Amino acid sequence: MNNMIVKACEDSDIPASPSRRTYALNCLLAQREKDFYPNQPGYDEVAAKSTSVQYPPLNAIPLPDAVRGDKGDKWAFVSLEAAAFEEMNEWEIGFKEAFPLSLADITPQMKIPGFIIFSSRALPLAGWMSGLELGYLKFEEGSKPILRLETGASDSWIIANVVGSQSLKEAKGFEEAKKQSQQVHFLAIQSNPESESFAGLWLLKEDL
Repeated sequence: MNNMIVKACEDSDIPASPSRRTYALNCLLAQREKDFYPNQPGYDEVAAKSTSVQYPPLNAIPLPDAVRGDKGDKWAFVSLEAAAFEEMNEWEIGFKEAFPLSLADITPQMKIPGFIIFSSRALPLAGWMSGLELGYLKFEEGSKPILRLETGASDSWIIANVVGSQSLKEAKGFEEAKKQSQQVHFLAIQSNPESESFAGLWLLKEDL
């Protein structure tokens, strides 16, 4: 479909770029698959379910040297009530992107899991990330557990190496929390834990 979409967009003078950040479109398709298509003549439920495409996971690569901080950098798994994001426009944030939580049927009381990076190079890292088409965060368990950042159509970056039993427990808890929040989560970047501003903050959603 890539060539067809790009050609159609070029003919209409609309810029196109590969993305997994198509939350409104995914929401619309899910709604039509549930309430519209089954009521159409000739609808075949088996054929409809067979159209899903599963892409093989790619090896995640480290972040560029230019945006990495020093060895004193830290990170943490956290959570915020969904209602807090209603005031996101009032927060001091260098780079940000969000979407209406109503798209995912999120109630104000729901806990939204997140991951915060505390970096000495917070602003360069946030600026670099703002140039990516962010997708979602995903914990990958294995011989060397990592937290991946999925971007574009198929790119994958190592955000954190998950080392130690406590960190591993928190990473697994993060994935479980995503299930409770309709896969909605967030990524934040700050210069240090005491900072009252964010270098970057993005609401994300993994569509399964």
